[in-house]
Amino acid sequence: MSGPLPAVLAPLAWPASLVYGAAVRLRNARLDRVDGWRAPMPVLSVGNITAGGTGKSPMVRWVVETLRGMGRSPAIATRGHRGGMMSDEVLEHRDAMPGLPIAVGADRVAAIKALLQVVQTIDALVLDDGFQHRAVARDLDLVLVDATRPGLDGALLPMGWLREPASNLRRASAVVVTRATRVDETLARRIESLHGRAPIAWTSHAWTGVRMQSGGLERAEPVAWLHGRRLAVWAGVGNPQALHAQVRQSGAEVVHTPALRDHHAYGRAGVQSLLEQASKAGAEAVLCTPKDWVKVRDLLPAGHLPVVRPDLTLTCLQGGEALRDAVRGALDAGDARLRR
Repeated sequence: MSGPLPAVLAPLAWPASLVYGAAVRLRNARLDRVDGWRAPMPVLSVGNITAGGTGKSPMVRWVVETLRGMGRSPAIATRGHRGGMMSDEVLEHRDAMPGLPIAVGADRVAAIKALLQVVQTIDALVLDDGFQHRAVARDLDLVLVDATRPGLDGALLPMGWLREPASNLRRASAVVVTRATRVDETLARRIESLHGRAPIAWTSHAWTGVRMQSGGLERAEPVAWLHGRRLAVWAGVGNPQALHAQVRQSGAEVVHTPALRDHHAYGRAGVQSLLEQASKAGAEAVLCTPKDWVKVRDLLPAGHLPVVRPDLTLTCLQGGEALRDAVRGALDAGDARLRR
């Protein structure tokens, strides 16, 4: 499996991967000897072992809603990649879960402490992208593996997609497979060989509808609206191919897919240029991810092509109750720790 670097830089990827691997081993050896800071509440982490999108945002929201269903008042802690409070991941969470407290900062301990001084009702914490950020101890460590691009047998960054050796899955509490259409026994066995246990759950990303912005107005449409449409797809995410495949499965024709980096920084001129490219390609509309939408919505010119984004729901194909039990167990463990 190729890595994130373009083919022209392939000769540099292997030595860079060796240097990166050495740095990861030194960092993990240091962190293995240090206990993370214990928050005054149960902490649940959602992370991955590969770079790029594995569906963390939908899983974080699933965990938050599950915690709320158990009577908790959770908050999220996230780094805030490239933009802090205005980063795409923070804006996306705020759109999906209005009013949810969010601690943002590379120093997560400081960010969490600052948030707890302002909001005293928080009684559970969800770490967004927490597997490698070990300064905060956690009661549940969920690691996601994308069924469309597992990357477990590849090399470390930047030769491959691994952020750390795949054998480090043993550090996780449980592994959840995302973007699955079925239970893949081969992938299940590979995860079990690395983690020590089979995946706790298999999940899919289902589109329940789309929201279309046109002429300054927004309206909801069924997924069937996409069928037969010629679309440009803007996907500043780590695994755009998964989105492209899902668009095609909806019956749409993808006519333009600009190469956008993960967490792509849009500007007004850039959005105008992308719209012009989409029109030249014959696109009737632009489809973008919710993560891209929160960055482009205020940059769209008058009379722009319709822009649609999917309403996405995370559905458990298998193991949903086991995953909820793991969340419940983390709450019990965190509460018991606090009583000691």
